[in-house]
Amino acid sequence: MRRPGTWTLLIAAAVVGASCSEPSSGARHSASATIAPLLADLLVAAAPTDTEFVIVQFDDATTSGAAIASRIQDLGAGARALTQLPFVGVLATPAQVQTIATLPGVIQLSPNSQLHYLGAPGGLRALAALLDESVPTIKADQARTRYGVTGRGIGVAILDSGIDGLYQVDVQYPSRTIQNLKVLVNQKDVICFRTLPCVGSIYVENLPNSETSVGHGTHVSGIAGGNGTLSNGLYTGVAPGSNLIGIGTGDVLFIFWALAGFDYILQHQDDYNIKVVNNSWGTSGPFDPKDPINVATKRVHNRGITVVFAAGNDGPDQNTLNPYSVAPWVIGVAASCSATDTLAQRVHCQPGGMLADFSSRGVPGDPLYHPTVTAPGVHVISARASTGTVLNTSDAPHDFDLTSSCGLRQEFIAYYTCASGTSMATPHVTGVVALMQERAGGRLRPDQVRDLLVQTADPMAGYAVFEVGAGLVNALEAVGRSR
Repeated sequence: MRRPGTWTLLIAAAVVGASCSEPSSGARHSASATIAPLLADLLVAAAPTDTEFVIVQFDDATTSGAAIASRIQDLGAGARALTQLPFVGVLATPAQVQTIATLPGVIQLSPNSQLHYLGAPGGLRALAALLDESVPTIKADQARTRYGVTGRGIGVAILDSGIDGLYQVDVQYPSRTIQNLKVLVNQKDVICFRTLPCVGSIYVENLPNSETSVGHGTHVSGIAGGNGTLSNGLYTGVAPGSNLIGIGTGDVLFIFWALAGFDYILQHQDDYNIKVVNNSWGTSGPFDPKDPINVATKRVHNRGITVVFAAGNDGPDQNTLNPYSVAPWVIGVAASCSATDTLAQRVHCQPGGMLADFSSRGVPGDPLYHPTVTAPGVHVISARASTGTVLNTSDAPHDFDLTSSCGLRQEFIAYYTCASGTSMATPHVTGVVALMQERAGGRLRPDQVRDLLVQTADPMAGYAVFEVGAGLVNALEAVGRSR
């Protein structure tokens, strides 16, 4: 497992309602607020004049972000409050942090942990699960035909590295990606001081291309809602009529930028009819309901938006799940292989099985630590970003190798690429949620969506709940029961 506090985009071997009031185990206390262990360690190691980027959580039943930010600026530190979530991003010295922990209404202080993109030379060697195969595998094509749904009118937020809606016609801005933005990550643009007030938003909206260099978000968006135009319909995503909202949170991601992304979703939920948010990223370690990301996703869930998370790529060992994916209010997605050719050369699937070896497992018999459902996640072909240097480079050995198990048709190679991981499995389920919501007129609550997906999933013989959850997602049955 990775060191707690280190994030990764959940793309395998390539690039990459419960609620508790108690603080997390091992947390260190000040006079009134909890200081997370990792932050406490950073403060001990820091010089008196060093500054740390800290995430301050407050009780919004007794105070406001603006009030907390103002008090923090009075101390000489920098601060930026979110508008919908109970968090303030802070730049402060160790002494200032200790004082902030004593402010009335402050609950917890956490480090702004980094999300790392992980790569491996040559990309992933695995079985093919092209969109023209993976979409039928979950019966999404049958659901679209039988019920006349495409996700039309449903807003699908992609919280990721961005979307190339300029080059990639399948997710083109503004016709397919109706809003495309980048969260500012330069601290000078984000953090405000008493002597240097905030000017403008931390979001840059209406960008044709918000994908700077990674390519991950573009690929994910194509799976959820690409319309397949550049492949004559061959590589069409699950919900090609849905409205994509691209929220680019940086090439090198940190927790605060993800929180800012969720904050934007809540601000503009009604503007874009956002019903589901895809999260193909995560971390390691135990589930902590007080973790800022878990606090944010619970708020998003409570506002009627379904939150879908990748289960993680640290399998096949047990107890390796992305802790954000096991929150009882989210849908965690494991990755499956093709049911055929599992004995082929260069595979990451068990012979005769359907679960990808890399897909993270939970804990046998544990009511919390298991995926919700499983979806195809091995060598999925989807949209290529023109600026997706990292993903394009990683998968080049398969894209340009005619003998590769990827199977990408060479006439389409300029616009599509292969990738594997629970990152790719997750948007399959996100797309299914969009189909369900269209059929139900947008009336399904997140818990109803989750229950329907669980009740209609196809069992996967030979696997337990801690490995695959309820089984392989079945779009035809889930959409059929969505009324």
